[in-house]
Amino acid sequence: AKHLLTCLPFREILGQEVAWQSAQNYRLLRQRGITIRNTMNVIIGTFCIVNRIRLLQNNNDFMPMVEHLGLTVL
Repeated sequence: AKHLLTCLPFREILGQEVAWQSAQNYRLLRQRGITIRNTMNVIIGTFCIVNRIRLLQNNNDFMPMVEHLGLTVL
């Protein structure tokens, strides 16, 4: 299993840029009356937005990010 995982591309998710942008995205959503229940979801969504990666997800927390922040999902 480890060999299979090492074949996949690896990206660090939380650098300084994503951390700052995640905080801004969280505040923007809160200003619009939207609360994301899990802070990690804001970080994941922001990482995908910053890196232009479509997110494969099954979690309603991401839908406000689609509507208000431009997150693209599958």
